[in-house]
Amino acid sequence: MHKIFLVDDEPFVLPQLVRKTVFADYGYEISGYTADTKKAVKEIKRLSPDVVFTAIKTQGISGIEIMDTLKNNDINIEYVVLCSYTELADVRRFFSKYRFEYLIKPVDDKDLAIILNRLSGKLSHTPPVTDIISSSKILNEILAYLNDYSAMRHTLTSIGKKWDINPNTICNLFARHLDTTFIAYLTQLRMEHAEQLLAATDKSIKEIAYLCGYNDYFFFCRVFKERNNCTPTQYRLANSKTITNKINNKSKRGLFR
Repeated sequence: MHKIFLVDDEPFVLPQLVRKTVFADYGYEISGYTADTKKAVKEIKRLSPDVVFTAIKTQGISGIEIMDTLKNNDINIEYVVLCSYTELADVRRFFSKYRFEYLIKPVDDKDLAIILNRLSGKLSHTPPVTDIISSSKILNEILAYLNDYSAMRHTLTSIGKKWDINPNTICNLFARHLDTTFIAYLTQLRMEHAEQLLAATDKSIKEIAYLCGYNDYFFFCRVFKERNNCTPTQYRLANSKTITNKINNKSKRGLFR
């Protein structure tokens, strides 16, 4: 699992983040956290996380100073800046230099899921999911199951229960054999399925979202846009030749009279 370190000195922010199950669902574990920003750099060096979540402004060392210090020590990791709406100007001012992600406090689970999914793509170069076969029998069974039932609400916990193995073992299988995470693989599988349905059927986008495992239509659209740099509707319009042919064929058979 990818490791995350949390830094924020506001009351209740760290307890709220630590309790979120979204991290584990997306293949992350919180390796450490601190409200003492002066100790943050030392702890980050010791624990070597993949991602640091840090407040942009604190009573001690700021998030920018933390990133500067780590960068000067040749420690290259991903960052997520935690900020309020009033701090967005500062976030944008430093963004071009550090290229971090950012979240508005209090952190919403859906916004967090979007960020974690995007980070999974950066941390794990996800391979194409079509016809992937690994050297692990159990992993191959899991891949086949995910492919056959991509519309189900899979999590590491649910897959672990089905195969009676620890979720961490699943994470290790994906990392060792596919160099990716469970959620990055599942998201890519669902997005490829969505792309096929958008290009080859006239199903509604809401129905396609459901068929790809997303009960939340708006969340599906956000994830899709993150991957394709366009909305599902725009993708469909750009790949509408197949759909037009299908509709024309139906018309010829008198289905749209």
